[in-house]
Amino acid sequence: MKNNTYLMHPISATIVCGFIGLLLAQEYCDPSYCNGQSNVGCNPPPLTGGPFCTGKNASVITIDATIRGLIVSEHNRLRNQLAIGNLTGFASAVRMPTLAWDDTLADQAGHNARSCVFSHDACRNTAKYAYVGQNLAAQSFYGQTNAPTSLVRNMVATWWSEYKDATQAQLDHFPSNYTGPPIGHFIQMASDRTSLIGCAMQYWLQDMFAMYYLVCNYERSPFISEAVYKKGAVASECTAGTNAKYVGLCAASANEQNARAFPYLIC
Repeated sequence: MKNNTYLMHPISATIVCGFIGLLLAQEYCDPSYCNGQSNVGCNPPPLTGGPFCTGKNASVITIDATIRGLIVSEHNRLRNQLAIGNLTGFASAVRMPTLAWDDTLADQAGHNARSCVFSHDACRNTAKYAYVGQNLAAQSFYGQTNAPTSLVRNMVATWWSEYKDATQAQLDHFPSNYTGPPIGHFIQMASDRTSLIGCAMQYWLQDMFAMYYLVCNYERSPFISEAVYKKGAVASECTAGTNAKYVGLCAASANEQNARAFPYLIC
């Protein structure tokens, strides 16, 4: 047993669904979204998977309410740990939003996941979200199958564990010339500029290994040379109170979008 982890009326109904899918693809093809780069949602892979899925028994792993809830709750649990000052080496946060699920971000994540290629897409922006961030994870197993809930928990924990290689100084002002161990997944999860997340999962067989690929999109990517979050007294700048369960996070109604034109942080 081997495990590798990597750090993505019937006829009428079919016609209608196909037409809606075409409209969505056309929306994502708007050239203004990506400054000339290819948008992953423009002519995306079909539900059966992209060319690299061929012959690999590929299938979409459904993100049901249980998995969706787990992704959101694990992110919020870890963000709360940071926000209240319980993450060793890091200061508390004045305004860390509660994350909530967004179907459009999840839709775009699915366009990447169905490629069966473990790689960031060039751009996944939408009409509403101009600077979408992204985290990827993949695990492969030989001779065993795994529950999606267990995989999600492990993958999210792996992203967050990068905090061990990060410093408060980097979160206060992320340098443009950073070289070192990967910390971008943690940076994305710790950002106080994002309050929405959407994810997708894909399965395929890769050289006898079962491959599980998780893609999570966030409404806003961290930017080089800005603070990942504003440090200070816990939740002191939440505008509508705090989350009843995660007291270091601002209540959902206090979430604020904040998109400014800075260079992307490469995660």
